Amino acid sequence: MDRTIDGLTDDEVRQISLLIETLDRSTLDFLQIDAGSVKVTISKGGAGLSSSQPAPLSSVAAAAATAPRAPSSPAATPPAATPAPSQPVDQQGTVVIPAPLMGRFYPQPEPGAPPFVTVGSEIEEDTVVGLIEVMKLFNTVQAGVRGTITEICAPAGEFLEYGTALFRVRLASAGAAKGASA
Repeated sequence: MDRTIDGLTDDEVRQISLLIETLDRSTLDFLQIDAGSVKVTISKGGAGLSSSQPAPLSSVAAAAATAPRAPSSPAATPPAATPAPSQPVDQQGTVVIPAPLMGRFYPQPEPGAPPFVTVGSEIEEDTVVGLIEVMKLFNTVQAGVRGTITEICAPAGEFLEYGTALFRVRLASAGAAKGASA
C-alpha cells in the first residue's frame, strides 16, 4: 500500500522530485506540469522563491495538493515581488511594471468588479495593480513605483511569463513627490 504525503502517493512524490532535479540541471527558469489531478509549477527562483535553488519538495508537494481557492479580498493574498527600482526609463519617461511571476493575469479583484487601476490612475509603490493566479492561488502585484499609469499592456485572463509587461507608468518627478508629501 502506498503512503501519501498531503494527498500525493509515493510515486507522485518521486515524480515531482525528478522534475525538480531535471529543472535544476536545465537552462529553464520555470516548469509547469498538469497531469490529471496533480498540477505542479516549479521555479528556480525570481518568481516568489527567495533563492536560486528549487523549492524543497515538501513545499512543492503541498502546493500541488492545495485545494482551489479564490481571494476574498486583495489584502487576504500575500504580496508578490515588486519591480526592481532600477528599471530603465524609456524616452517618454515611463517604466514597465513586469509580471513578478508566471501565471494568469487579472486586473480586477473579482469578475465584474472595477479594475484595480486604469490609464490615468495615480499609483504609489504599494498600490495593488493586479492579481496573478498560479495553481489557483492568487498573488497580488504591487506597483513598486510611484507615478501615473499610461498604458495597460497585459490583457485580462491572459497567461503571462515572468517579466512580461503588465503596465507602463510615467514616473512621478522628485519635486512632485516632495510636494505631495508636504
